[in-house]
Amino acid sequence: TRKNKKKLQALRIASWNVRKMTSGLSDDLQQINAARKTAIIDAELHRLDIDIAALQETRLADNGSLTETHYTFFWQGKKLDDRRELGVGFAVRNSLLSMIEPPTGGSERILTLRLSTSSGPVNIVTAYAPTMYSNPDVKDQFYNALDHSITMLTPSEHIYLPGDFNTRVGAE
Repeated sequence: TRKNKKKLQALRIASWNVRKMTSGLSDDLQQINAARKTAIIDAELHRLDIDIAALQETRLADNGSLTETHYTFFWQGKKLDDRRELGVGFAVRNSLLSMIEPPTGGSERILTLRLSTSSGPVNIVTAYAPTMYSNPDVKDQFYNALDHSITMLTPSEHIYLPGDFNTRVGAE
């Protein structure tokens, strides 16, 4: 009967170009500054009742994670010695942490998170594409890497691809 069927909880996934998770402080203060921006993002995602947010343009170095009140942030960026640009990551509701495999590998433009759900594994791939004005070789490298990331996933598993694909709309 309908009364006996348990309704599955919908997963709320979002994509957010955070436009820099740092505010320009010196390199020795980057981690402190990152925590400050993540606290703001944490509060906003909680207000919007988002479960997992794919983040772009984080501009954080290397890779890592940071736990805030409601969310844990995972990121992948360029090497510590490189210019702080690009960067992708995830904000995962803390109550869902037991269901995920923390992201590993990836690049400053593509990162994958695997989530175990009652309906099977779900892969969420966040992407931050080069702009349409970028060098064609850079765009080709990105789309080849994205294709490779997707083809490496098990075909029977669900895939979500939120991100910033830097598209332009209009006549010009």
